[in-house]
Amino acid sequence: MRTSHSFRRLIAVAAATALLATASMTAMATAESGRFAIVQNEETGTPLTTREIAKNCRTSVVAIETETKVVYNDSSNYYNPFGGMFGYPYGYRDGGRQREYTQTSAGSGIILSEDGYILTNNHVISGADKITVYVMSDDEDGEEKTYEATLIGSSESNDIAVLKIDATGLNPASFGDSDAIELGEPAVVIGNPMGQVHGSVTAGVISATEHELTIDDVTINAIQTDAAINPGNSGGALFDEYGNVIGVVYAKSSSVSIEGIGYAIPVNNIKELVESMINDPESVQAQTKGSQIMLGITIQNVTEELAERYSMPVGVYVSEVSSMSAAERAGLTRGDIIVEFAGKEVTDADSLNAIKAEQTPGDTVTMKVDRNGKEVTLEIVIPQPTEVETTDSK
Repeated sequence: MRTSHSFRRLIAVAAATALLATASMTAMATAESGRFAIVQNEETGTPLTTREIAKNCRTSVVAIETETKVVYNDSSNYYNPFGGMFGYPYGYRDGGRQREYTQTSAGSGIILSEDGYILTNNHVISGADKITVYVMSDDEDGEEKTYEATLIGSSESNDIAVLKIDATGLNPASFGDSDAIELGEPAVVIGNPMGQVHGSVTAGVISATEHELTIDDVTINAIQTDAAINPGNSGGALFDEYGNVIGVVYAKSSSVSIEGIGYAIPVNNIKELVESMINDPESVQAQTKGSQIMLGITIQNVTEELAERYSMPVGVYVSEVSSMSAAERAGLTRGDIIVEFAGKEVTDADSLNAIKAEQTPGDTVTMKVDRNGKEVTLEIVIPQPTEVETTDSK
């Protein structure tokens, strides 16, 4: 069991970490038909230094700040000296008063066009009442320009969103071929770590090209890099050695973090969807609108090879449980391995998602987990599905 516990600690840290010479061609060009199309830069030429990439590409990445109004009921007690006059007793009573505050968060984005289309992660702007974009000046000593952004479209299942700001003369990023990258190639990340350092540059290598990662019940085949990535880098750019964007940085804050592991969504996986969000928003809405049952967990597969090596059952390892989620209410904890859900065997993330899709919101189903070598049965109430849709650009 010692090796099993060691693996649990290792996988928990790895899976819960932050997910997180521009060429002559621009990333988003206007075709003859007037429709936008992402242009892939195939002319790589001579590799650039990190300094050259930073100089040429830094102004193609923006900082994003969001504001979200949070409304809650204040249940604290307060003294009511006039209670008797209005039908309530004197003395202290439950407040029950509605209060609100504004929650702010930060992320990054990639400029797609000279006239202000911007790509970012859906989780950066999800639920925001106000989205502010900070565009850096070409002059290192120049002042940033600030714009209020409009949401054009988003996809929760792909974790991407397209914004629009009223601007001209921006410096669009150029896009490369994420299928052509190889292990060990240089990589550069530009973004807004911790929401405090706009245009921050970090460098490393490509550590993996198809790392299967599941966060909040959504699975992607991510690019892994050891270039430093932190909360706030989400939505920023992962550049190849030619200054082309090959990935959209996918970082999420977590209570656990380690150095040397960061993730990005390969651009080849999302190019067509991004183009459609701009050109045919209504069509994208019809294609992507749907519902997903979100348990509120971050998971990673325990394959047969891993199970045999570490004396663990095959299933999905829970590396993080979101606060106030259905999973937390059911008693699921970090380190559990889900092996059965609603009476059906769970072998990987895909099987769990397929079983969830068969359930009816509001129903209570059993879930069997391996917890430190012991089988535990939990009951979970299936939550209401989360809508996945786009917004018309009008």
